Amino acid sequence: MKKSIAIIGLSRFGLNLVERLSKMNVDIIAIDKNKESVRKAGELTRNVYIVDSTNEDALKAAGIASVDHAIVAIGQNEKTNLSSSIMTIIKLKQLGIEKITARADEEDYVEVLKLVGATDVISPLSIASERIANKVASGNVVDYFNIKNDFDVYEIRIEENFEPLAITELDSRSKFKINILVIERDKKMIIPTKETMLMPNDEIFIFGRKKDIPKITEVFSKN
Repeated sequence: MKKSIAIIGLSRFGLNLVERLSKMNVDIIAIDKNKESVRKAGELTRNVYIVDSTNEDALKAAGIASVDHAIVAIGQNEKTNLSSSIMTIIKLKQLGIEKITARADEEDYVEVLKLVGATDVISPLSIASERIANKVASGNVVDYFNIKNDFDVYEIRIEENFEPLAITELDSRSKFKINILVIERDKKMIIPTKETMLMPNDEIFIFGRKKDIPKITEVFSKN
């Protein structure tokens, strides 16, 4: 089943997220009050609506209540926009959305947004939208680094209910074209060998092409 993600606020930052997430295996709902911003987003994905994100009924009508993850990408260059971000997060919490990533344009706003219900607060000034897109598209992705062109390093967290698996049995190079570089376990770094076991709650660093990464992340998130 595809992961569903709402992007609320379609400034340049929000549009960048829409563009990148539209290329991944996720369902997107994108909303903004601005007609022109919605028009631009409509060129990238289908489910785009003109919506006041502080209106709970309007959020429900747009299908926001059913998403797995909401990204509040509203810019806070004005105090009214900060208020909109706060009210939007509150409404999302009232709708029962558990994962809410919020944009903070000032360091002082981070704690405020967390206090009202954001589960993750990210500054677009310090983290590129591509990294955020990769993080929310796959729940077990901890971090992401582009090395060059389409070659990436991902930090992946193995799910708690994962059955231990030997690296030889996984055969990541042959099956997925992915190299396992390092394993972090109990705050210790392990250079893996063929006999190394992959264990629940391990964090592993993997290297490969962007298009090959999602296949192996699914293995580590299976129940």
